[in-house]
Amino acid sequence: METVLVLFRLAVKSSYAQNVEFDASDEEFDTVQFYCGGGDCWRIKTFSVDQDVHVWNIGKVEDLVAMARTNTEKHYGDVLLEGYILKSSSGLDGIRRELTDRGLDAHLEETKAGFAFWTPDGTTYRSKSRPAGA
Repeated sequence: METVLVLFRLAVKSSYAQNVEFDASDEEFDTVQFYCGGGDCWRIKTFSVDQDVHVWNIGKVEDLVAMARTNTEKHYGDVLLEGYILKSSSGLDGIRRELTDRGLDAHLEETKAGFAFWTPDGTTYRSKSRPAGA
């Protein structure tokens, strides 16, 4: 079973709850992420100002990488800085090695729902607001 994490770094840091957005820094930036660990796949959006996270179960996806690229370029293309495609046949430990190989913190938030997402070391991202229509 292959584990896949697609991680996009954005040029902004924002707060959904406060409805504010600023230029990102090297330490604080929003992300859009897609995760699949063999079952359902997930879309994760992080808001770095208040360490908030919004998560959507997107079910089974045939080509997660292609879908992630298309979706993120469509909705965040104007603030997209860089992206990483991380794949591992050894689960989250392999994803952590892939993160380290790319110079990123190897910190993953693991959830009871069965997915994980990347956050910088020393942060604690949790769902703190609810997207409109959710």
